[in-house]
Amino acid sequence: MIYQYEEIELTLKLSYFAKIHLRELERIVQIDNNKKYREEYVFYSYIVHIVDFWINSLFPDEQEIIILRIFEKKTYDCIALKIGYSNHSSIIRKYKEILKKIYNIHNKLI
Repeated sequence: MIYQYEEIELTLKLSYFAKIHLRELERIVQIDNNKKYREEYVFYSYIVHIVDFWINSLFPDEQEIIILRIFEKKTYDCIALKIGYSNHSSIIRKYKEILKKIYNIHNKLI
């Protein structure tokens, strides 16, 4: 499946919640092996797996930007200060380049 840039960003954001749900589902599936819980477990596992693959394919500075922006919900200004960029527009440009890189990585897998 070919993802668009917006879908990639939303998938990145969803992975934060997917990890939380996976922990809950692991506990529930051990108690109640219901088909609904197994399907949810597979869904969230896939989201976490694909996002981990994307992040591991990035350079360390790119990983840091994604982690700060998506998982820690930092503003572009805050990220620029933390990483040492001169202003937030540099981070916005870098962030968009990272999404393009993930887009290319993902679409090469297909």
